[in-house]
Amino acid sequence: MYRNILVPLDGSSNSKRALDEAINLSEKFGSKISVLSVVNESNMIFTTGSPDMILTGLKSNSEEIAEKGKKQAADRGVSVDTFVERGIPKRLIAEEFPDEHDIDLIVIGKSGADAFDRLLLGSTTSYVVRKSQTKVLVVNDEDDQEE
Repeated sequence: MYRNILVPLDGSSNSKRALDEAINLSEKFGSKISVLSVVNESNMIFTTGSPDMILTGLKSNSEEIAEKGKKQAADRGVSVDTFVERGIPKRLIAEEFPDEHDIDLIVIGKSGADAFDRLLLGSTTSYVVRKSQTKVLVVNDEDDQEE
């Protein structure tokens, strides 16, 4: 049913739960998973220091997040391609990456790690749900769910 699943990771518990759900779907449908961690350029306007140094730190963090996602999938026997891209996360996730990589399902956490970004720019997840031409599955962290 799903051949290519995109899972954007930002290090939050919701994104980790989304990866777990994508792995479950991959096991069921034999899907390929693409993990995407975005070097969020919009965060650079709120920091001080050398732009190159800041960018290097953000890229290193994104690479670490992607590698942890790859390991989580490998521990379950699922093959994952990892991508670290620079840009505005909501646009990359909703529009650009799915078009470039023939994605037919995006599995994304309900909310991410960056509450400050959410307050100023709006929820990435909300944007993805509204703007994506690809099917979207939104996953809650188990701790977020009401009993």
